[in-house]
Amino acid sequence: MRRVPLLPTLVVALALAMMVALGLWQIRRAHWKDALLASYQASRNAPDLYGIPPGLQPDGVAFRHAHVQCRIATTVTVIGGTDASGRTGFRNIVGCALIDGRMIMADLGLSAINVKPVLPAIGQRIEGRGLLVPDDVLAKRIFGETPVVPLLLVLDGGMPGLSASVPPSIETIPNNHISYAVQWFLFAGVALIIYGIALWKRNTGR
Repeated sequence: MRRVPLLPTLVVALALAMMVALGLWQIRRAHWKDALLASYQASRNAPDLYGIPPGLQPDGVAFRHAHVQCRIATTVTVIGGTDASGRTGFRNIVGCALIDGRMIMADLGLSAINVKPVLPAIGQRIEGRGLLVPDDVLAKRIFGETPVVPLLLVLDGGMPGLSASVPPSIETIPNNHISYAVQWFLFAGVALIIYGIALWKRNTGR
């Protein structure tokens, strides 16, 4: 019987260990995501905030309603969306400076596809009640690398001339980490089988 090749076996063992570790990490991520979504659900039923208190983590107030005053600090960023009636159009989103200088984002409302609305100018103050939604990707698009509070205030009523945008729903946030973990464990199992077959063929001379 031939000896098991040391170096290939070590490489395969390391690869298997890495894939299993990634699978276990995805399971931990799944538990973290479940807890995060549960906190979002709790925030949805929490009393309204008045302002955004300093020091609060964005995830701690995500999907909570808040009454906010801020001044528009950027030009409008336009993305697709819908309103409560199901009409599609363009969501008009701006960077907005809170009283203490911190920056958040504000969804001013939805405009129809064939309409060019008159929107508030930079420096104009806006005030209203809305839903706070975390969005790191949109924050980077609007502010670049400038440190900001990555929360989007989706105004309940929309600014004059705009209808209220439909905010993202908690129910649409995926938790795919268990399926990713299963994939990593399957990869490890397939790799182990393939290497086992390779060793069997080597030892039998096939």
